Amino acid sequence: MQEQQNLLMEATRVFTPGAPVSTKDCFSGRKEQLNRIVEAIPSPGRHPIIFGQRGVGKTSLANILDECIANIVPVKTNCDGTDTFQAIWFRLLSRTIVNVQKEPRFLSQKGQPETVKLADVLKCDPKAVVPSDIAEVLTTMGSQWVLFIVDEFDKVTDPQAKSKMADLIKNLSDNNRYATIALVGVGRSIDELIGHHPSVERNLVQIELPTMNDEEIQSIVANGCALLGIKVSEDVLREVAMLSNGFPHYAHLLGLHAAKACLKESRTTLDLPTFHAGCTFAVEDAIEKYRDLFAKATTTTRQSRYPRILCACAYAKHNDRGVFQAGNVVDAMKSVFGDDVTIPSLVPALGSFCSESGGQVLTGVQVRGRMHYKFTDPMMRPFLRMRARTL
Repeated sequence: MQEQQNLLMEATRVFTPGAPVSTKDCFSGRKEQLNRIVEAIPSPGRHPIIFGQRGVGKTSLANILDECIANIVPVKTNCDGTDTFQAIWFRLLSRTIVNVQKEPRFLSQKGQPETVKLADVLKCDPKAVVPSDIAEVLTTMGSQWVLFIVDEFDKVTDPQAKSKMADLIKNLSDNNRYATIALVGVGRSIDELIGHHPSVERNLVQIELPTMNDEEIQSIVANGCALLGIKVSEDVLREVAMLSNGFPHYAHLLGLHAAKACLKESRTTLDLPTFHAGCTFAVEDAIEKYRDLFAKATTTTRQSRYPRILCACAYAKHNDRGVFQAGNVVDAMKSVFGDDVTIPSLVPALGSFCSESGGQVLTGVQVRGRMHYKFTDPMMRPFLRMRARTL
């Protein structure tokens, strides 16, 4: 009994749908991007900028960098909408510990080593620092490699903060080979994240994180279950990839509840029936925002097919931008639910899903004069795929 409880607790460490991965043993996939970052950081004048849509694992990747690079000191901060350049760097310097020689009281004495925060070494008002001040104080680190990770940089709204960050990257690229800045945030390009600064383009290593491929998604569940002594069937791994639709959050959510279902029954193999039982709990534990959106979009005054139609949208064939048309939903209604419907019968529902009263779950897209659709939030698609199993 105690061993089972210990494994159930370990499952919450291995699978973390509510938080980024924090240790390398629980991290899976992203080998190409990880290798590019590991190669870039020791290279003089090269600073990685990690970007992509929300929910693809950017923070998790940043969290394990210190385990992948020897002899480097990681210092991390998260940004918010009120941050200035000065506020960001005061936090970073306050978390950076260095050894310095303490000035002797008398000329006959030798200086003694002292451990201090870099923020205490600043020779100016922390609220008035400029990039050159930060560059100067970082020389105190000597030949110690240090990686400054600035996460959620997309939340910074002050254009001066972004401009000064670019100036600092340029300064460090020219003058300090031991300090590296890694910017992390939501964006479709580095210009969205840091702005357009031609002078630092050659110093930025662009690391775009797309949604994960099926093999990477499957490895999250397979590797996590292996740490718990559970073998996963190939059928389950295929379902995990299909349901998660490239988002690691959902792989962790499914993995956690499937592993718990398996452990509670003292099973050592995760098969489809046990996985499906776990899926039910995964839907209940999904992000509240998506549960609320589903309810808002599908609540009508009388019984309707709206829940099935919305879930069918998640299974509809779409292009690489997530765009689909009503005919694709017709096909999905047949393949998923066995319902024979026509395009005209779906149009009112699709229009409702695009409206404010329907939660704007979908966004209408005109393609060559014809109405197409896409999910306003791409992470809604995996939730609906799971939700479809409960209808």
